[in-house]
Amino acid sequence: MDDTSYFKSGGASGAVSADEIGASGGGGGNAGSGGASGVGSSAGTGGHSSERDRCASHGSASGNIRRRSTSNSSVNRRTLSKISNLVQHRSEQQHHTSERTMRAIGRVGQAVNLAVERFVTVGETIADDNPEIKQDMYDACKEARAAGSSIERLCDIAATDPVGYSPRPNPIDDRGPMIRAARTLLSSVTRVLLLADIVVVKQLLLAKDRVARTLSRLESVANFTEFVKAFSVFGAEMVELAHVTGNRQNDLKDERRRAQMSSARQVLERSTMMLLTSSRTCLRHPECPHSKENRDTVFCQMRRAMDLIHYVVKDGILETASERNALRQVPEWDSERATAFTCLRHFSRLIEMSRPDYERRSAGSKTSSSMTAAVGPPPLGAKDCVSPTAVRDKETGIEYRRELTRRNSERDRDRNSIGHSREYSTREREFPKYDNKSELGISIFSSDTREQLLAALDKVCEKTQDFTDSAYTSHDYRENILLLCDRAKLELNQLMRIAVSMEQYPNASYDIESAIESVLTAAHDLTTQLTLTAQDQSAELSHIIKAGIDIANSLRNIALNQEIDRLQECADRFHEHIDHILEVCKLLRQIALTETLQVQAKFTEINVRIYGPQVITAARALTSHPESKHAKDNLEVFVDMWQWLSTDVTTITKEVIDLAQTTNKTDKTTEYLSLPRPGKHGTTSKPLKPTRLDSEEQEKIAKTGLEMKMVTNEMDAETDKWNGASEENNDIVKRAKNMSAMAFSMYQFTKGEGTLRTTQDLFTQAEYFAEEANRLYKVVRQFSYQVPAGAPKKELLDHLDKVPTYVQTLQFTVKDPTVGKAATFVKVDHVIQETKNLMNVISKVVSTCFDCANKYKLDFSGLAGRAASGGARDEDGSSGLQGDSKGSTTSTEASM
Repeated sequence: MDDTSYFKSGGASGAVSADEIGASGGGGGNAGSGGASGVGSSAGTGGHSSERDRCASHGSASGNIRRRSTSNSSVNRRTLSKISNLVQHRSEQQHHTSERTMRAIGRVGQAVNLAVERFVTVGETIADDNPEIKQDMYDACKEARAAGSSIERLCDIAATDPVGYSPRPNPIDDRGPMIRAARTLLSSVTRVLLLADIVVVKQLLLAKDRVARTLSRLESVANFTEFVKAFSVFGAEMVELAHVTGNRQNDLKDERRRAQMSSARQVLERSTMMLLTSSRTCLRHPECPHSKENRDTVFCQMRRAMDLIHYVVKDGILETASERNALRQVPEWDSERATAFTCLRHFSRLIEMSRPDYERRSAGSKTSSSMTAAVGPPPLGAKDCVSPTAVRDKETGIEYRRELTRRNSERDRDRNSIGHSREYSTREREFPKYDNKSELGISIFSSDTREQLLAALDKVCEKTQDFTDSAYTSHDYRENILLLCDRAKLELNQLMRIAVSMEQYPNASYDIESAIESVLTAAHDLTTQLTLTAQDQSAELSHIIKAGIDIANSLRNIALNQEIDRLQECADRFHEHIDHILEVCKLLRQIALTETLQVQAKFTEINVRIYGPQVITAARALTSHPESKHAKDNLEVFVDMWQWLSTDVTTITKEVIDLAQTTNKTDKTTEYLSLPRPGKHGTTSKPLKPTRLDSEEQEKIAKTGLEMKMVTNEMDAETDKWNGASEENNDIVKRAKNMSAMAFSMYQFTKGEGTLRTTQDLFTQAEYFAEEANRLYKVVRQFSYQVPAGAPKKELLDHLDKVPTYVQTLQFTVKDPTVGKAATFVKVDHVIQETKNLMNVISKVVSTCFDCANKYKLDFSGLAGRAASGGARDEDGSSGLQGDSKGSTTSTEASM
C-alpha cells in the first residue's frame, strides 16, 4: 500500500484499519509540550487570550467530566464489593444468626445505600452539564437510587430479627429479594457508567476535531503573522488533546488499542516541532519544493495520528454494516494484522485440537464395547477441569486400544499361517465386528477440519516469505526456512493419510498420536528458525543505526558547502541503511509475541519509511538555500527525529528478541536438531549472539593476530616452494593454501577488516579451519607411508602427531558456551591463539613434507583418494578421523 494514501481524504476515520495508520510505536507523552515551547519562542503578540481561554474552559470541562467518571468508577467498585458480601452471607446464612452479625448486616446495607446516593449525585451532575443525555442519565440514577434503598430496607429487616430468618422449604427464597435488588442496582449503575463514558468520548473527539481544524488553518496560512496566531491556538489545543488522550489510554483495557493510542500520541508530540520548522521554511522559501515536501509530510502524519486516535476511541467501529460483517467473517490469524507467530500459534492449536479423545460407550453387554475418537475442538474448560471419571475413561480407552492391538496381532498371525490366497470376503466374515464403523464410533477429520489445517499451513508459509525474500537473510537460514516449511507440509500430509486409514483400522490411533507430535515439532522448529533469522539480521543493526546517525549529522556541512555529488552519495548510503532497518522491523513484527510489540514494530517501520527520507529532503532544501536560518533549523529537527526513531528501533529490537529467546528457553518441547543451524556450535544449547569487537578489544588481540599473520606468511612461503610440482594434483598444497586463506581472514578480523564481520563469523571460520586441518592430516598421513624409514620420516610423524591435539583443542574452544561481552572477547582471544598454534604446527608439517618429497622424489597425486580408502586402516590417525566426522558435514553445508 502506498504510504501517502492510507486514508480517504475527508472520509470517516472510523472506516480505516488501525494497522494502516502511519504512527510510530512507543510510549506516550505530552503532545502539546513541543507546541507550547514553539509558541513561546515565536509568538510575540497577544490578542488571542479569548481563544486560549476557550480552550482552557474546554479542558476544564473535560477534566471535570473525567474526575466525575473516575469517581463513579471507584464508588461502583466499593458498592460491588459490599453487595457481593451481602449475597454471599444470605446464601450461607443458617437458621440461628448472632445479633452482632445482624447489626453488621444492617450497617452494610446503610453503607451501600450511601455509596449509591453519592454515585447517582455525580451522575446527575454530569446530566445537568450534558443535555443530550440528561433524561437517560436521570432515569438510570433514579433506578439505582431505588435499588439502593431496597437493599438497605432488606438489611434493616434482617437486623431487627435477632434470631435470624425462619426456616423455609426452599432456602433460595431467603436470598431472592436481595439478588433481585442487587441485579437492578448493577444494571442501573452500568447504564450510568456507559452514559458517562459517552460524554468522555464526546469530549475527546471534540478536542481532536478542534486540533484538526486548527491544523487545516495552519496549512492554509500565507504569512508569518497568521501562522503565529494559528500556531498559538494550536499549541493550547494540543496540550488539551494530550491530557484527554493520556487519560483515555490509561483507561483502555485492550492491549492493542492501548499501544495504538500510545503510538498516535507519540507521533503528535514529535511532529509538533517539525511542523513549526518546516512551515516556517516553507513560508520563507515558497518556491522550494523540498521544504514544501517536508511540511506536507508532517501534516499528513499528524492527520494519520489523529485518525488513529479517532479509531481507537470508537474502538474500531466501522461506519457501514457491510464493513462490520466483513470484519467479523475474517479471523485474526487470517487478517492483515496477522503475523508469522500468530499464524503458527493458530496452526498448532488446530493440530492440538485434532488429538483423538477416546471414550468407552456401553453397547448393552459386557463383551460389547466401543470407542469414540472425536476429532475436533475440545469443550470449553476441559483443559483446566479433569475429573476422576475422565481419568478412568482415559485409562479404559488405553486398555481398549491395547486389546485391539493384541487382537489385530493375532489376526495378522492367523493371516500369515493361513496364507494370502484367501478371499478378502472370507476375512471380513471372520471379523465381522470391525465392519461396522458406527458401532466402533470412530470419526476422523472432517472436510472442514482438513481445509482449516491446509489453509492455516498455507498462511504460515505465506508469512515466512518476508524472511526468505529479504535480501539480508543468509543463504543457510533461507534454505532452512524453506526446508522446514516443506517438512511441515509433509508431516501434515502424513497426518491426513493416517487419519484416512483410521476408517479401516481402528488401532491406527497409535500412529496418529506420533504424527500429531511430528507436525507440532515441525511447527516449533520453524518458529525457532524464524527467531534465529530475525536475530541474525538484528545483529548488524547497531552498526547500521550508528552509521545512519553519522551520515545524518554530516549532512549539514555537506549541504552548507553545496556539495551536490557528495550529498547524492550520502543519500544513497542513507537509503540503504533505511532499507535494512525496515527489513529488520518487518521481521521483528512477524516474531513479536505480544500485541504491544507487534503494534510498536509495525508503526516504527511505517515512521522510519516516511520520516527517514525526509532527512535527505531537508538537506536538499538547505543546499538550495545555504544562508537560510530556517532551513538549518529544519534540518536539525529532522535529524533529531531520525535519532529518536533510531532509539525506538533499538529498543523494540531488544524487547522482541529478548522475549523470543526467553520463550524458547522456557519451552518444554524437545528441540529437533535434524537441520543445521548456523550459529549453533556442537553441543552449545544457546545460540551465540553475533557481536562486533570495538577498537579497544581489537587492539588487545592485535598482537596475537599479527603473530598468526607471520605464521601465515611462513605457510605461504612453504607452499610457494611446491610450484614445480603438479599443483592441481597436489592435495597437500591445496589444503595448506585453503588454511592459509582462512587464517588470513581471521587476521583481518582482528583489525576490523575483511569478510568476517561478527564473532559468530569468526567462530564458524575457526570450525572450518579445524576441519581443513583434519583433512590435511589424513592426506599427510597417507603421504607418510611413501616416506622411507629414517630421520626425515620420524621428524614428519613427530610434527604430524601434534595436529589432532591442536585440532581438538581448537574445536573445544569454539564449542565453549559464553555469556556476556567480556566472556565472548576472552573466547575470541583463545580462538585466535589456538588457531595460531595449529597453523604453526601445520607450517612445520608442510615444510617437512617438502623436504621428504625432494629427498626421495615422491609422488603426490591421488593422496586424497587413498586417504579416504585407507583411513579405516590407519590406527595412528584415529583421533583425527573421528574429529573429521563433523567437519565433512559442515564443509558440505558451507559449499551449498
